[in-house]
Amino acid sequence: MECSYTLTESELVNALQLHGRGTNRTLIVLAIVGIALVLIGIFTELKTIDFGGAAGGLIGYFVTVFLIIPSNAKRQYEQNRALRGEMHISFSEQLVEFKAETGESKLKWSDIHKWKYRDGMYLLYVTSNMFYMVPSRVLENENELSNLLLKHVGPKKA
Repeated sequence: MECSYTLTESELVNALQLHGRGTNRTLIVLAIVGIALVLIGIFTELKTIDFGGAAGGLIGYFVTVFLIIPSNAKRQYEQNRALRGEMHISFSEQLVEFKAETGESKLKWSDIHKWKYRDGMYLLYVTSNMFYMVPSRVLENENELSNLLLKHVGPKKA
């Protein structure tokens, strides 16, 4: 399977928000901590501190994901010519190959240790913070990429 595309600014924002929102495990831990703070506030004299901590954490998370990350992503898109250039991708049973004007990268499936998909964007992680972006709009058969990822990497881990 092969395809070519040019990443849009909104796709970059979407990808970085998907990365920045954290894993489901992270969200569950944040929810448990928030609920614990609220419960401690209800049953103790520390109401202001606990409710403030829960509210501050919630506000901080949403400000980061929905204000700071999009602002930074838009700035990166403007500054980095490589993000605006055409990308060619090919997927086979052996590897994933990315080619652009600025360089190329060949990844064995074993080099990809986790992946995410949401809102039309695949993130293929080579480290916990480095990933390749593949918008689903460019794929003729989205199921083919999902099947390759499931076969070679496993279920979504991120």
